[in-house]
Amino acid sequence: MLNSLDKLTPDTKYLVINAHINRSLDHSVLTNLYQPIIGEKAIALYNLLWSMSLDDHNQLVLHKHYEIQSMLNCKIENLVAIRKQLEAVKLINTLISTEKKDVLIYSLNLPLSAEQFLRTDILSIILLGKVGNETYQQIVDRLVAPTPNLGETTDVSAKLLDLFNVPQNLVKTIPGAVNEAKQKVVRANASVDKSDFEPDSQHFDFRLLLSMLENSYVDVNSVKAARDLIMSEHLLYGIDEIQMAKLIQKATNLSTNELNQPQLKAIIADSFNKHQADTIDHQPVSSEPDQSTSKSANNATEQLISISKELAPVAFLEQIKKQKHGIVTSGEQRTLSELVNLRVLPNEVINILIYYLLVEENRSTLNKNLMSTIADDWSQHNIVDAEKAIAEIKQRPVMLKKKAEQRAAKYKQRKVNVKETLPDWAKDDQNSKPAAKTNNQLTEAQKKQLKEQLDKLKKPGSR
Repeated sequence: MLNSLDKLTPDTKYLVINAHINRSLDHSVLTNLYQPIIGEKAIALYNLLWSMSLDDHNQLVLHKHYEIQSMLNCKIENLVAIRKQLEAVKLINTLISTEKKDVLIYSLNLPLSAEQFLRTDILSIILLGKVGNETYQQIVDRLVAPTPNLGETTDVSAKLLDLFNVPQNLVKTIPGAVNEAKQKVVRANASVDKSDFEPDSQHFDFRLLLSMLENSYVDVNSVKAARDLIMSEHLLYGIDEIQMAKLIQKATNLSTNELNQPQLKAIIADSFNKHQADTIDHQPVSSEPDQSTSKSANNATEQLISISKELAPVAFLEQIKKQKHGIVTSGEQRTLSELVNLRVLPNEVINILIYYLLVEENRSTLNKNLMSTIADDWSQHNIVDAEKAIAEIKQRPVMLKKKAEQRAAKYKQRKVNVKETLPDWAKDDQNSKPAAKTNNQLTEAQKKQLKEQLDKLKKPGSR
């Protein structure tokens, strides 16, 4: 049902609910922090849905997507991709009722505050990747007001219970009306939590990792603080919970019992390099084509998709490099690490991108700039799985050929239409030349008249 509803039509029904209709939006946060990531079309859709929610006031008013399409001047096939941008940053949740499966429910969330956003590593990293260091710092300076240095101060403000008398029995036993209101507020204002933006932990149990380390000398709080790094390294190298626990113990400072994050990253990279050196001579590379690839193109594609979904990017890259008698360089590890940390593409799509560059393009190494350019293009075109990535690769030569033909046609048109143009003064001079030639030529009558005048002058006494 979800896949079918991804294919919207102008008549697809939806309704908007908003538990925050009494709150105002912080448009400076939307413009400075969210828009660089999801784009102005997504922000326009969010503002439109918010405006509708204020009018509907949670009365379950049915709308059709034609209304959004006409208001935003947007093609219906692009609307799903724009909506998913809002879903990814938790500005909306798209729900489907079990009773009415043909109606989409758009539940609106408040944006994070500037402080919450900038404290969320994932969002901050993506924003930095979109705008660059200089613009990122300018955004921070605009939204985060520095606190002036007041020196040493003492808080002399009045206390609540100094001014208001609250019976002790009511404090110990909260009145029913207060409890009911609290529960209602909690249900209505379920806010977006920072943990919602943490990397997908479907294949990595962080709680299991913590339980493994509880009885060790490692400070568990320092491990919790490094959660984002640990998840990134898991995604990049495919490290499981048991391996990660051992690596964390190696990277822990024995004086403070705290995890050293840079050291953990270095140890993981060194472990991979050592593993690569140990195994590179033990992996025979067959000169014969693989039987599975000789069956059919479809089987080969299915096998590639299956492998891309199973392996972490570094492991996938290592397998390809072994087939090419190469090694994974430190530069390639950094390139993949940066791309994984951005969280703009899932691992299976990154693996297909690696395959495209090294196998289809037959490049010896991963080019960081080219990889970033293609990754950005795929992210904007909502390439979210290996199947879509392969389809995009198949279309790429056609698109490149089409662009080349368009450039050639434009060049040819410019070449055919080239004319030698003269300045006005040259045109006037050119036009005047035939006229001057004509004026210098005498008719027979004029010649006869001139001869008669000359003859008269020759006669004596003519003067």
